[in-house]
Amino acid sequence: MNVWTGIISLGLALVLILAGLPNRDGVHWRFLRFHAAMVLYPPLVLALLAFGVAAIVSGLLTK
Repeated sequence: MNVWTGIISLGLALVLILAGLPNRDGVHWRFLRFHAAMVLYPPLVLALLAFGVAAIVSGLLTK
């Protein structure tokens, strides 16, 4: 169960990373144009990455 939770968390983090990339003109999506998004968005991505890696490692080591 932990392995699947970790894979889903890493997948969500990857989707958020790809959604946060600007287009060719350097313009971000509308939800990232606000100053509050720049404060909240990176910690959310990092938390999902850390939780995903920790869940996968925990799931693999407890078998």
